[in-house]
Amino acid sequence: MRHISYGGDEPSAAWLAKAQQVTEELNAATTKAQRDKIIDDNSKIWGELKDWLRKLSNGKCWFSEANDAYSHWHVEHFRPKKSAKNLDGTEREGYWWLAFDWKNFRLCGSVGNTKKGTYFPLCPGSQVATSSTRYLVQDEICFLLDPTREGDPEHLSYNEDGVAIPMPGLDDWPKERATKSIERYNLNDYEPIREARQKRWNICREKILQARAALAAKPPTVTTQERQRAAFEAIQQMLDPAEPFTAVVRECLNSSGFRWAQRIAAAK
Repeated sequence: MRHISYGGDEPSAAWLAKAQQVTEELNAATTKAQRDKIIDDNSKIWGELKDWLRKLSNGKCWFSEANDAYSHWHVEHFRPKKSAKNLDGTEREGYWWLAFDWKNFRLCGSVGNTKKGTYFPLCPGSQVATSSTRYLVQDEICFLLDPTREGDPEHLSYNEDGVAIPMPGLDDWPKERATKSIERYNLNDYEPIREARQKRWNICREKILQARAALAAKPPTVTTQERQRAAFEAIQQMLDPAEPFTAVVRECLNSSGFRWAQRIAAAK
């Protein structure tokens, strides 16, 4: 996971007008059944933003950073639209008024979205937004990590086996958030994504070792300097935002123990 910034961008005026019209229909509805039907009948509207959301993440899943190892793309509602499941499994009112709010959309592979479903617990004691207290949305303390929230992606780390883990050294609450997010976003149980992350780690480690050998060569030669440059260039390319699993590459660099590798990771 890496931070997704909207960068001041937003969907087209035509799309916004369409979404606003349906939201007004939702506000006018008087029963949950009526609202659910309006949402279902207009589900294609958020699907129209799939390509726009892909551009924000350079074509990658917002939760896994995978290109194609995380199944089909879904436009996921971070705050569930029809009902929201609490930590204990009970349900509360869904965020139906955000069903067509583009800031509530996240691009997610179907593997992660299927397991997350309506699960959206809050920290015990958190404010809880309802349709009559919508302004409390900004005061909710969410359990799940949000790629659009700066700092949340840094709660996750990865190891050489391609396994997502809580960032070492986290306090109890951030660690609990990371652990639950790994589980609900299904970041480890789907074998293809673990294998893809492990492969990326191994490629990065190979480049690190190539760079190390070139740096340690005595006396240095034009050949070893070129090998060093090529290895550094390959590592930096793997950290490009358009590349998959950049967070995995960063963790590989940081775990190497080499200051130069850690500086490359920090610079990106």
